Amino acid sequence: MIEQYEHYGKKVFVQQDLKGKHRDYCLCFKCKKLDVEDIDKNCPIAKKIFSVCLEEHLVLVIWECPQFDEEGK
Repeated sequence: MIEQYEHYGKKVFVQQDLKGKHRDYCLCFKCKKLDVEDIDKNCPIAKKIFSVCLEEHLVLVIWECPQFDEEGK
């Protein structure tokens, strides 16, 4: 089932069973180059992706990345 809710100040649509699960699958959230507290410290790729997400009111999941660094996580 699809639901509508407000995310980043805009109404968006999401598949209910997947809402909020992007962190479970997104490679960025397993990378030491991601800092959710200070986005300026993120790698350039993560900054671009987050910028697009904010601009277009999207949630994107990254499955593959050439800059991934799991060390320390």
